[in-house]
Amino acid sequence: MKIQNKIAILFTALTAAIMLLVSLFIYYFASRNTFQHFYHRMEVRAKIVAQATMQEDTGNTQLYIRVKEEQLENLPFEKDYFLRLKPDTPQLAEKSPLPLPAYFYERVLQDGGARYHLGGTFYVGYYAGKWHNFIVVTSAQDVYGMEELHGLRRVLVTGFLVFTVLMFTAGKLFSRQIFQPIRTIVQNVQKISANNLHLRLDTGNGKDEVAELALTFNDMLARLETTFESQNNFISNASHEFRTPLTIISGEAELGIQKAGASPELAASFQLILAEAERLDHLVSSLLSLAQTGFDGKKMQWELIRLDELLWSVKNTADQIYPGNKVCLDFNQLPEEADNLSTEGSLTLLKLAISNVVLNACKYSNNQRVILQLTGTRKVLTVTVIDQGIGIPQAEIPQVFVPFFRASNTSEYEGYGIGLPLTLNIIRLHKGSIEIEAKEMQGTTVKIHLPVKV
Repeated sequence: MKIQNKIAILFTALTAAIMLLVSLFIYYFASRNTFQHFYHRMEVRAKIVAQATMQEDTGNTQLYIRVKEEQLENLPFEKDYFLRLKPDTPQLAEKSPLPLPAYFYERVLQDGGARYHLGGTFYVGYYAGKWHNFIVVTSAQDVYGMEELHGLRRVLVTGFLVFTVLMFTAGKLFSRQIFQPIRTIVQNVQKISANNLHLRLDTGNGKDEVAELALTFNDMLARLETTFESQNNFISNASHEFRTPLTIISGEAELGIQKAGASPELAASFQLILAEAERLDHLVSSLLSLAQTGFDGKKMQWELIRLDELLWSVKNTADQIYPGNKVCLDFNQLPEEADNLSTEGSLTLLKLAISNVVLNACKYSNNQRVILQLTGTRKVLTVTVIDQGIGIPQAEIPQVFVPFFRASNTSEYEGYGIGLPLTLNIIRLHKGSIEIEAKEMQGTTVKIHLPVKV
């Protein structure tokens, strides 16, 4: 997940949590206030009913009842209950018809009143004092209050959802704005390669963290430019500087062989010098090729390459170097569309890379059967080279791409340990990858993956 999305989600979550707490706070105190108001209205009615009961002997009962009916609006589902007490004992004379716990009546007798809520019904108890032998319980349902709370709850939930969406949108815009300089740096860095290391990033005002990051990249690019120029100069000059003395040594050795006459020892010495000079020339050429693949196509012609045609060319190369080879091309699993057979790159380098693998397969299998297979999908082409040679010890497979490393079972074969590192550099240069599977004395399978270029 991108950091800007994480920031947007975190911003939304934090804001939503705050809005949720505020909504719960509002709903809690609104419901509490509603219940307290309704209980108060019920207590007033309970006291009037109690006073009316106490005034039965004085004839004022109807007065209280009339005041209650005229001055106080009847509550929804309002009912009044008279519960008699035992004489001289604070206990109910008979079982209560109401579904109320025992502690409710104990609190009424002890404190003079109590409140209880069960389901949607509210209960209020009233006791006028120990000189009276009854308590009054009034029950009712706060229909209007519950409707108001339901409406408030609906408004709070809707507002929470709407503002959460708005906060997420605002967070996305906010994080996008914050990370715009970072995206600009990424886009500019992606445009920089070995061909244009002279380019630099815009540092803006040079005062914030993004400007510091751009400055750091610019310093790194300056060092890379210097390094690449040094390496380029070395590669440009080394070929001439190394090959000139090697050519002279080879020429003098050949001349010495011709003039050695009847001296076999002298001829053998000149022959050894010539062989080692040729070996050194080949090694220097390989090293220069390995170093040159560190560049991003600065002196190379990039083009669209048909891999099936390239593999035919590799087969021809193998036929010239190992005339008795048994390299078999396998095109049975080619992509259905011909457009999916091409990749972009340097024809010379790709041929060199695949040829290294195929020639190794021929050499280390003593010209046994080698399968050169091409498969692919819409995005990736895979060149697979399968041999039946000496294989590679399992513990040494991770080291085969280290320059000059040679497996422990290759001492009888000529080589320098440069071919596979050179191949890896070339494939990486073409944004591909290599896989190697091998078992000692059973063979090796090398898979080269390259991106499809339509």
